[in-house]
Amino acid sequence: MAATPVRLAKRVRSGLIRRAVKVFPGILALRRLESSQSVAWELDRAAEKLRSSNRPSLGSHPEAERALAEGRYIRPRFVDHVDHIAPDDDVVFATVCTDKFAPGLEALVLGLTTLYPEMDNRFVVYHDGNLSPFVQKRLSGIYAGFEFELRDPQKYGVILGNSDNHKRIGALGYLTLEALEITDASYVVILDSDLLILGDISPLWTGDKIAAIPDVGQRPFGSVSRATGRAVINSGVLSFPRHELGKTAEIAEVLSRVSIETDPDIAKFADQKFWNLYLAGRDITLLPQNFNCIKNLVRLYFPDEIGDISVLHMTGPKPWFSFVHSSLLTENDRASYDQQKTELAPLFTLWNERYRRALAVNRIEMFEREQGAALDSLKNSAAGKPTVLIGNGPSLRDTDLTDFDGFHKVAFNWFVNHDGFDVVKPDDLVLPSHMLFGGWHTPNPELPKAYLDALLAHEHRPRLWTSYYFKPYLETIPELADYDLNYFLFENPLRRRIANTGMPGLDLRRPLTDANTGVLTVGVPLALHLGSETVVLTGCDSNYASARGSYFYSAASHKSASTDETELVKTWAPGGEGPFGYRVTAEALAERGVPLLDATVGGTLSMLNSIDGAGVRALR
Repeated sequence: MAATPVRLAKRVRSGLIRRAVKVFPGILALRRLESSQSVAWELDRAAEKLRSSNRPSLGSHPEAERALAEGRYIRPRFVDHVDHIAPDDDVVFATVCTDKFAPGLEALVLGLTTLYPEMDNRFVVYHDGNLSPFVQKRLSGIYAGFEFELRDPQKYGVILGNSDNHKRIGALGYLTLEALEITDASYVVILDSDLLILGDISPLWTGDKIAAIPDVGQRPFGSVSRATGRAVINSGVLSFPRHELGKTAEIAEVLSRVSIETDPDIAKFADQKFWNLYLAGRDITLLPQNFNCIKNLVRLYFPDEIGDISVLHMTGPKPWFSFVHSSLLTENDRASYDQQKTELAPLFTLWNERYRRALAVNRIEMFEREQGAALDSLKNSAAGKPTVLIGNGPSLRDTDLTDFDGFHKVAFNWFVNHDGFDVVKPDDLVLPSHMLFGGWHTPNPELPKAYLDALLAHEHRPRLWTSYYFKPYLETIPELADYDLNYFLFENPLRRRIANTGMPGLDLRRPLTDANTGVLTVGVPLALHLGSETVVLTGCDSNYASARGSYFYSAASHKSASTDETELVKTWAPGGEGPFGYRVTAEALAERGVPLLDATVGGTLSMLNSIDGAGVRALR
């Protein structure tokens, strides 16, 4: 297809960017996020770690000699790929995804858009109902070109086997067949949602045949299928030019016999068995391993090739299992991740660095675009007033909150249970706790009914703040339609712990630092943004001996999950991360000339200057 002037311009721009990155490693990443380290450094470090690990030699695999003798041996091929051609507008990408794989899809599309900044292609995501509306909204925020299509994989009528692959993937994998019904594309590129894009993949939309890659993973070689007489291919990366789309009759014919195929090279796989049988009758081009390299292949046998790998396939336990919501993981998922996280550490680190860096750029840009004007309108709106940050400790029972009349008042989480809520009239009510919504990366966040009931029972309506992560959910709650909803950037996996950074996050427009309490994590940067020159704490007891009796209200009124008690006590013990957070935050504020004072009755925060009721009233 002839390229239009616009497409030619996109190719030229992409080519220039690619060459710039090749000559000056990391320049694109550094331009997009100044604190980033270079891509070349990432790859060099990963290769160095992989080379230093124990790995078998290519000739030591027990099946290699037999495969050679049978003429079924395919040696992996890598090339130094230097082209960089952005996809034309009519190239369509497709994948299958569930809530469990959503972080992988985020990483996949962020890798594509980092390589091809002008990319706005359709990206069709097939699912069987296990991709929640909330997760779909989040994905659409990261990439506007996503289209979500609900399909029933059972319609294919395949009989599944007992292999681990069949049990793990099941009929869901067959939804990739839906992509061949897209007939208005120049190419349909099918990608698994656990791929990390490291380099150019333009061979997937520049050839005139179906493109596929041999399946080489645990073994250092591929094999020829006895059933097809062709190389066994991995179905994680496939590309179909226009003339190979819409082959309904051919697909139906293969489906009619896919369940009875017993060739062990392909029968143990679910949808991959279909694709091997189907492609045996098509004209295909086999691309080198650069474009679908199983992580164990590079880990065990080809660490030096990582600099030229364009697609790293994160089969097996996924790096995002370290932060995905626990309800999405099976015991086998947890066990395999725990077992392999050390030996896979270099590649998991590479995935995390690429994903988190690109995600930070994407989320910061999106947050500024959607929330920047609201933050501008609130800038210095409390100037001239001290701010009180009202915790939820038991000391609130003995605290006269009228002492803080004339202050800008910020309350947190379950302060809705306070009998004097409508008397105190907090200006801002901050919901920083992810536990209040069900935890990070829950596919279906939900505030407890008891929380909404308590909030709505009050006549006073404060300005609400919560993590930008939960924005797609919060704005679906009709009861909150009349509230002023505001957001801050605090979410997994972007949040960093104050014990690691050694400093608080004080800029409300940037990802905030986890200081173990919302009072510090969000309250302090909020007070600074509003222009307060004095910050006072009250109800911040911070002396947990257990999770019980830690609030001014009864434990029966606390309807959301809490931090693990052992971890909670450890955090707030003398010398723990909790007291450390208060100390370094107070030091950072002092450098700005903003005192952080503690008016908590019986307060234990010895690193802060304490203040009594008379001192509080004097600050008005």
